[in-house]
Amino acid sequence: MSLSAEPTAGRIIVVGAVNMDLSGTPASALRSGDSNPGRVVMTPGGVGRNIAENLSRLGRAVSLVTVTGRDAYGRVIRQDCKKAGIDLSLSFVEPKARTSTYLCVNEHNGDLHTAVADMAIYETLTPERLEPLLPALNQAMLVIADANLPEETVGWIGRSVAAPLAADPVSAAKVSRLRGILPRLEMLKPNLQEAELLTGISVHGDGDLLRVSSALRTLGVRRVFLSLGARGVWADDGVFRALLPCFPGPIVNTTGCGDAFLAAAADAWLDGAGMEESARRALAAAAHCAADAHSVSPTLSRKALERILR
Repeated sequence: MSLSAEPTAGRIIVVGAVNMDLSGTPASALRSGDSNPGRVVMTPGGVGRNIAENLSRLGRAVSLVTVTGRDAYGRVIRQDCKKAGIDLSLSFVEPKARTSTYLCVNEHNGDLHTAVADMAIYETLTPERLEPLLPALNQAMLVIADANLPEETVGWIGRSVAAPLAADPVSAAKVSRLRGILPRLEMLKPNLQEAELLTGISVHGDGDLLRVSSALRTLGVRRVFLSLGARGVWADDGVFRALLPCFPGPIVNTTGCGDAFLAAAADAWLDGAGMEESARRALAAAAHCAADAHSVSPTLSRKALERILR
């Protein structure tokens, strides 16, 4: 299957977070408690927004259900989404709330060192607020939810939305919000810590990867992409089970790589791709993202993925 072919018609709806991302990367080894010369990048981000933009750059029609404040960051994010081809007709503006902001400091090699997230605004995305959107959600080819949503809202999506579902755990602190919708998920991309928390299984070596992914599939997830960071991904759909390595290439910034991975995995699933091809396409998208300073690479495309895959 050629990635350069036109994507399948239809709309994907992403329900989740947008942030203003402030990312600092030092020019040399990070020194804690000191001012580090380096580079600071401000760019619209957020798990939901990043997934939506990656899908748009891969040629998919995508709508984003989210909320911003009526402030400067909110205006920039809304303008940026429209430029990226993300439909915001299903999103909200909360006049008295602060637009979500994510501040991170990276290591010299681009890996995350620490971060602070101001995301209280997402408590306003309640089931009652989303209820009028249910007809649109039910008509989507795929709905992707991120765990920045309140737990009751995640549960409502699992119970009420008839369209196929996928999810991103976001973090170990939020992954438990997805427990109630695991039987509904076509795909899930946890890291080891998130998978351990969902299954109660500790991973001490590669021999435990199959135990964890099998447990997640027993809980109902159809496709498990277990992220191993720089080592790659353990992919398991019950038929194909393998550890696939990352594609080699420069690493400028790892923020957003997981979002690129899930977007490409969803794109491949919509194309009818098998598990191995889906995982390889997703790893290619993550590698492309890692080589760019932005949370979403502005040069991502199907042709860009083909070049990496070749």
